[in-house]
Amino acid sequence: MREEVIETFVKARKNKTAVIYCILIAIAALAVATVIYIFYHLIGFLLIILVFAIAFYGMVLIMKYNNLEYEFSIVMGEFTISEIRNQTRRKKVMSFLIKDLENFRKVKTADVLAKKNDGVRKEDAPKVLYCFGDDDEEAYGFNARSVDEGVVYEIYIKHDDQVMKEMALRSFEVRRVLGKI
Repeated sequence: MREEVIETFVKARKNKTAVIYCILIAIAALAVATVIYIFYHLIGFLLIILVFAIAFYGMVLIMKYNNLEYEFSIVMGEFTISEIRNQTRRKKVMSFLIKDLENFRKVKTADVLAKKNDGVRKEDAPKVLYCFGDDDEEAYGFNARSVDEGVVYEIYIKHDDQVMKEMALRSFEVRRVLGKI
């Protein structure tokens, strides 16, 4: 067996609502500052500066939280997905054995996102991970059971030659879809 370690990074899709949240924070800060200035003229100016500083800090936090990328690593047949926020905080999302993945298929990201936005979620439906960027047109989707939790995930990942080659070596279903039989 090969014991090669494979790692790759994928920039995640940007959250479009982050800009809306920043605008709402700015409007709320302006409204609070106006009320403070009307009631407390002289000391209100210092409070206004404090309100805008807090609002600015909140906007910076939202934009930092929006900077997300995924790391895929494969070690001895175990595929691990971690999310990295703002290139500083790493969190392991899940890991699974490649040989146990199911329903491997090639999908259009537009179709996946349309399905995501329909708003219907069943109780017994698997958790979903969208591990592809804004500019990716195609991705690969599959179901996998987490080694740690035992929970089934529906995963959509960006095409990466090195990752796909390793997955094809360890799973017949991946070889079948990629045409490498």
